[in-house]
Amino acid sequence: MNARLILARHGNTFRPEDEPVWVGARSDLPLVEKGLAQAQALGEALRRAGIIPDVLIAGPLQRTRQTATIIAEILKIPVDDIRIDRRLTEIDYGSWEGKSTAAIIAAGDDAELAAWTKNSIFPASRGWKPSEAQIIADTLSMLAEAEDGTSLIVTSNGILRFFAHAAVNARDFPDRKVATGRYCVMECGEDGLWRVMQWNQPPENLVSKGEA
Repeated sequence: MNARLILARHGNTFRPEDEPVWVGARSDLPLVEKGLAQAQALGEALRRAGIIPDVLIAGPLQRTRQTATIIAEILKIPVDDIRIDRRLTEIDYGSWEGKSTAAIIAAGDDAELAAWTKNSIFPASRGWKPSEAQIIADTLSMLAEAEDGTSLIVTSNGILRFFAHAAVNARDFPDRKVATGRYCVMECGEDGLWRVMQWNQPPENLVSKGEA
């Protein structure tokens, strides 16, 4: 097997004057102007690097579909060829959904917040859905289905952390947060094991596989 995944987080869904809140599966926000520009930048970076993915997959929420559509248009991939996969839906953040980080801390969840933010420890008692076990199973199934060549997957920050968790070198990347509009690269070689090659990178760092 010789598969490469480019994992991208969608663009921004908040304007400068907005108060950022936790946006999960129940918050189907569209991209704002900056988010549209971030998607454009990632698409242009892929084009400059000569990377035309063999497969383009996105989660079903607006922000991931919009990001994938902009990239597809830049790379001249038919929009109808984008695969929508519900396994890439962002986590439902339960009692944290729609709240600011300050409000979550004020509610006494600062320890759980720090554990998730710094170490990707799933706070099982806060009503997040689906379960951690289900997200892990979904991620592993997507990795098992990966095809030879390059696949581009557009999803959200919470789900992306679980892709890194599945890599044999996951410990080399303890900070698994991915900023909006950034990308990651994972590769699977003949041994069938997935490795993180890049994580949380800006579009300008994207290069063709031969240059990596």
